[in-house]
Amino acid sequence: MRELTLDEIEQVSGAGQIGERAGDGAGIGSMLGYVATRTLYGAARGGVVGGLYGASFGAGELAGSALYDWLS
Repeated sequence: MRELTLDEIEQVSGAGQIGERAGDGAGIGSMLGYVATRTLYGAARGGVVGGLYGASFGAGELAGSALYDWLS
């Protein structure tokens, strides 16, 4: 088994960025949803919306980083 190159490591670690941002967004969204509505339904809705926003932010960050690396 060979060692991974730096480019391969960045490719593998970059995929987790979307999941991390989605998890962070879901956690924050569920807390804000509960605080806003004082119901579990609001917490669940906030978690879903926060997760979607977090995932889209992570995907945008990943695409922007790849574009920046490609241009520079």
